[in-house]
Amino acid sequence: MNTTTHRLVGAGLIGATVLGSIAVGAITAAPATAATPRAAAATADVTRGFDIVNTTKHTLELQGIDGAGDRDGYAPTGTKIAPGQSYHYEKVYYLLKRGETTLTFNYREALGNGSERIAAFQVSLVVDAVSGTSIRTDAGDAFTIHNQGLSGQLTISEKDFSEITVPASDAQRQAELLNQTCISGLASCTFTPVTKEEGKAQIRLVAGGANNTEKAREGSVTTKVSAGTTSSVETTGSAKLTINGILEAGLTHKYGGTWSNTKEETKVQPYQVGAYKNFNMWSRVLTERVTGDFTVKLGKTTWKLSGVHFDIPRADADVLYDSAERALTEQEKANLPKIVDIKPVN
Repeated sequence: MNTTTHRLVGAGLIGATVLGSIAVGAITAAPATAATPRAAAATADVTRGFDIVNTTKHTLELQGIDGAGDRDGYAPTGTKIAPGQSYHYEKVYYLLKRGETTLTFNYREALGNGSERIAAFQVSLVVDAVSGTSIRTDAGDAFTIHNQGLSGQLTISEKDFSEITVPASDAQRQAELLNQTCISGLASCTFTPVTKEEGKAQIRLVAGGANNTEKAREGSVTTKVSAGTTSSVETTGSAKLTINGILEAGLTHKYGGTWSNTKEETKVQPYQVGAYKNFNMWSRVLTERVTGDFTVKLGKTTWKLSGVHFDIPRADADVLYDSAERALTEQEKANLPKIVDIKPVN
């Protein structure tokens, strides 16, 4: 067991107003990163926050909660804590009473014969007026434990260093790792470019409409083109900004100069559309495909994500425009207004 103990001082224990057996004070809870904790029902409760931080290569799953207080704040059983995430438990402190909650976590471990075993460990969270607060765990048999009792944080990491390769064929796993670890602040993420070639052009409809008159017409339309970087891995939310920053750093280190993940252009485009014709205009943004490898280091585990590619809009290339028209159907001729109506598409 790895145990660190300290007393609750200045968090409602000293000089607290007593209402029955509940000390009145302020909540100082921090949000959970694995799931949103259930808020304490009484906002006047004094609470103590605990965090179990996962820096292992395993996804931990909460299987049991024993001894939860009626107004404790926590995410329920079944919550998964991926590498780089943490589980937060906010425990209500009752004056002159001892409270203890035990959490049971499962994880899967691959074996050499291709099978896997399911293992478990427990973490006990204690608040006590006499002995103070403490975190205890039996995970030390399988993992290295860093118990920061003063902050209420328990960090779990591997005992030995390891390296895991995730190939390009497993893009979903690559995306999961980048989304989970690189924005956590716990991992070191770098991108090393390997090849650079012509990428897939980004084509979008920018204008369209119809000429439902008996004469060909000419005119112009103002189009707005906005293109961003696409990737073989799907990043979401704030992770996209983080990954783009890591990408830019890797590109600058290898190729020099500055790189932009976006390209925008607003332009007046002339058009010619024949009598009784439907008209569409598309933009075509040329890209450069950069393929390389991500290295993610978390605790004692290093993941090598090979063959990740990005299609980056070319800053040195003009946006190209294509158009096409087709004859209106008899139904369109009957239903559309007898005008030329070519408009930008947002």
